[in-house]
Amino acid sequence: MGSRKNKEGDRLLLVFDILGILISFIWAVVIRYSTVSPDYFTKLYGSTLFVLLLTCLVIHGDGSRGKNVFQRGFGEEGLRILKDQLMLLAVLVIFLYVTKQGSNYSRLFVGIFFILNYLITYVLRSYLKVYMLGVYKKSTSSNKVLLVTTADRAVEVVRKIRMAHEWSILISNIAIIDKDMVGESIEGILVLGSNTNLLEIARLNVVDEVFVNLPNREGYNLNEAILEFEKMGVQVHVNIEVNPMFNFKEKSLENFAGHQVITFSTGIFDPKQEILKRIIDIAGGLVGLMLTVVITLFLAPAIMVDSKGPVFFSQIRVGKNGRKFKIYKFRSMYIDAEERKKELLEENEMQGLMFKMADDPRITKVGKFIRKTSLDEFPQFLNVLKGDMSLVGTRPPTQDEFEQYEARHKRRLNLRPGLTGLWQVSGRSDIQDFEEVVKLDLEYIDNWSIGLDVRLILRTVGVVAFGRGSR
Repeated sequence: MGSRKNKEGDRLLLVFDILGILISFIWAVVIRYSTVSPDYFTKLYGSTLFVLLLTCLVIHGDGSRGKNVFQRGFGEEGLRILKDQLMLLAVLVIFLYVTKQGSNYSRLFVGIFFILNYLITYVLRSYLKVYMLGVYKKSTSSNKVLLVTTADRAVEVVRKIRMAHEWSILISNIAIIDKDMVGESIEGILVLGSNTNLLEIARLNVVDEVFVNLPNREGYNLNEAILEFEKMGVQVHVNIEVNPMFNFKEKSLENFAGHQVITFSTGIFDPKQEILKRIIDIAGGLVGLMLTVVITLFLAPAIMVDSKGPVFFSQIRVGKNGRKFKIYKFRSMYIDAEERKKELLEENEMQGLMFKMADDPRITKVGKFIRKTSLDEFPQFLNVLKGDMSLVGTRPPTQDEFEQYEARHKRRLNLRPGLTGLWQVSGRSDIQDFEEVVKLDLEYIDNWSIGLDVRLILRTVGVVAFGRGSR
């Protein structure tokens, strides 16, 4: 994880530095010439801007400028930026000399630009550090890590991780396997686990990754536990002192918050594609919400006239790696549907951890129509926009379903749940076994790509248009 996250940090830094150059260039033009004309972005000044941006890309090319950006202090950062500015200036001077354009170039503009670029770059990088380390790290989006270690190592490991200033991870829980310390606190982090409930706490809590840091001596064989974590879809980082010789689908040597580790995973997603997926989700969420507003104008009166209760229905569901969120739908059932569900459990047509029955008496007349047409799902575009869900993913289970999961079932929550997915377009009304749903969900996760998402969205449009697979 460490090396992949470092690359993401490099890309963020590059984006901020390019943004700094563009802002500085525009401001320098305004200050020097009291106007912004397209002419300044063509010919001499346009070629200069191109050279500056190209040089910035080259500076970041080897990754050395951004590798430790979150570990560097603000003073050290200032010196690093100064070195970068001097390199930019040197390249610019050489460019103007070689092209014999120096006499046509405003020296005042050059001075204003580099002063502004230094200050703006410093401010942007500082805000980036403060946000990623102070806000993002503590948000639900950062990777929540379960630390598995011993009582005598815990404090040292936690402090070392904190000193590494990793922006993408947060040690959220600790499991001490050589001593019963459940309920106690270590460096402000609650100890939830012991050697007896290790898998249970990983199954029921938000755990994106597990970091195993144990002494290299007999008595701490976690091979079986690591295999179970893999079944859940949770990445496992084993401290380099442990020398596992077992074969996993994905394993790699990485740096995890200052520790050399071997990372085991069922699959490692491409960060670029994950970012693109989120961009598509935001765009789709915005369009979907606009459609939802229009649909609400027509559906709201019908839902209220048909039965008592609110227009919208909300329920706590379980999302990526155990994160709980409130899902939104147009109400398609009577308001006492959850209470009546207990009476209908014997008529469940689904084998396993899902409930489904034909002619469900809890569904209203309007509800049957909006379910058949999938109109009831439209408010979930708000969940997509918030980041709780994706346009394409797996079905988010209810809390009671999730609490009955086996370890292998949790891997279907390895990605954000989606409005649609592989099982939804594979004739969901005909699937009678929860294990078949799990099989389709894992097939989607193991083969995920942006191209697959696009194909599933197109198939979903066809399914909804012809009213197939929904009831």
